[in-house]
Amino acid sequence: MKDRLEQLKAKQNDDEAEDELEIAIDNTAFMDEFFSEIEETRQNIDKVSKNVEEAKKLYSIILSAPIPEPKTKDDLEQLTAEIKKRANAVRNKLKSMEQNIEQDAARS
Repeated sequence: MKDRLEQLKAKQNDDEAEDELEIAIDNTAFMDEFFSEIEETRQNIDKVSKNVEEAKKLYSIILSAPIPEPKTKDDLEQLTAEIKKRANAVRNKLKSMEQNIEQDAARS
């Protein structure tokens, strides 16, 4: 009797490689869009972080000055508005992505 274990293992590895390739081809467009959304969200989060650091500096300037300059206060107000706008956009995008994932899971 011939030992065919090696042949079975080789066939199994071939089948797994074909399955993985097929999945990658079927989901390419979806994954490209998904990663694009992730990258956009990450950039917005980074921008919010930078704006928060800038706001900290402006707060420090305002608090250390005996009479804060109106321009510094205006800059801080604009920065705060920008932070709120971007943070809300990120929050809404994440909620939308979460809902899409839940809908996809319900369909599966």
